[in-house]
Amino acid sequence: MARANNISLPITEKRGRGRPRKPDAMTNAQRQAAFRARHKADEKPVTVTKKVHDELVLECERLRKELTQARRAVAKPRRMPSEGAPAASTVLARALPADEAESDDKRLVTAMNGREFFSLERLAAHHDLSKRAVLERLIWWADQSVVQSIGEDDAAFSRYLNRVAKTR
Repeated sequence: MARANNISLPITEKRGRGRPRKPDAMTNAQRQAAFRARHKADEKPVTVTKKVHDELVLECERLRKELTQARRAVAKPRRMPSEGAPAASTVLARALPADEAESDDKRLVTAMNGREFFSLERLAAHHDLSKRAVLERLIWWADQSVVQSIGEDDAAFSRYLNRVAKTR
C-alpha cells in the first residue's frame, strides 16, 4: 500500500478497455481452426480421376447429341391432320370453286390481334388478293379439311353441320 498524506490506499490495477475476456475464450487462430474442423466433415473430395473425367465427357457428348436430335424433331414442319391436304399457299393460289347455291353475301364485322391482321395483309399482298379473298379461301380450305377428315361418318358430319345453329 502506498502512503499519500499519511493515508493508506489500496493499489489496484488499471482495468483494460472494452469487455473483459472470459477465461475460456479462444483466440482468432483457435476459432478458425475449429471452423475448419467442423466444415471438413461436410466436404466431399473434389479429386476427379482421368477415367471419371473421360466418362463424364462422353456422357455430356451423348446428351448433346440427344438434345440436337430432339430440337430437330421439334423444328420439323408439322403436317395437317388430313394427309393429302394442300399447303396454304397452294390454296391461296387457286380460285374458289363456283358457289352453286349462289348464296347472298353476308357481312362479317370482326376484330383481330395486330399479329393476325398484319399476317392477313402480308398474305393478301403476297398473293395479290384482297383480304376478303384470302379469308374466303382459307376458310373454305379449313372447312374442306374437316369434312374430308370426317369421311363417311354420317353422324359426325351431321353433328358438324348442326353445330352452326347452336352457335348463333
